[in-house]
Amino acid sequence: MKPVRRVVTGHDAQGRSIFLIDAGVQDVFGGGGMDDFRDQGALALAELWATGVPADNTGNVDSRRPGGFELEPSPGQLMLRVAELPPEPEGIAKPGKGLESHPGFHKTETVDFIIVLEGEVYSMMETGETLLKAGDVLIQRGTNHAWSNRSGKVCKIAAVMLNARPL
Repeated sequence: MKPVRRVVTGHDAQGRSIFLIDAGVQDVFGGGGMDDFRDQGALALAELWATGVPADNTGNVDSRRPGGFELEPSPGQLMLRVAELPPEPEGIAKPGKGLESHPGFHKTETVDFIIVLEGEVYSMMETGETLLKAGDVLIQRGTNHAWSNRSGKVCKIAAVMLNARPL
């Protein structure tokens, strides 16, 4: 994935608004994809922001989570990511077979606000699926789910993930 331009604002010593950061954020997987999801292609993901709730706008600290990749935000955190979902090989998705419908089924203890920026992707649940296209928004609430890109083209999504209480 081409680096995602991240522009972050802040305040100078006089309290005036400034641009604090204007730089590209690289794919956390370095083009290799996520280990557990290799069957569906090399997922690319850029982590852009992580903050507690309520957010703290004091100071000019970069708010990206330190350390290695974690699928879920830390407890009490909100996280912003951009991901590119590659087209998957034909035959990976088997709609109508519950959790066996796709090898990428997983569950997070989060509320996710997914916005399709480019392309299209199927959001798969245990009981069905729906096609999401550019401009569509999915609010995912701690459900078993998988992403299935059968379009033949890359799909780019933005995800705001909020840590949630376990079900």
